[in-house]
Amino acid sequence: MAEPKCPACQIEGIDYFASKPASETAKNGTPWFYVVYCNQCGHVHQIISKHSFSANQSPFVMPDIRR
Repeated sequence: MAEPKCPACQIEGIDYFASKPASETAKNGTPWFYVVYCNQCGHVHQIISKHSFSANQSPFVMPDIRR
């Protein structure tokens, strides 16, 4: 399987992709969106919204941390 590559700094590997929840939250405390970025150079790869009304689906899957 090919490893993802950052287009800005050219570093390869899923270990260099990170995500951070937005500080803005819904009434139940869940973030409105997540930012997926390179943890080496800070390049933003994608914003994943809580609700999507588009036919296009995100290639990233965020884990559900509720237990």
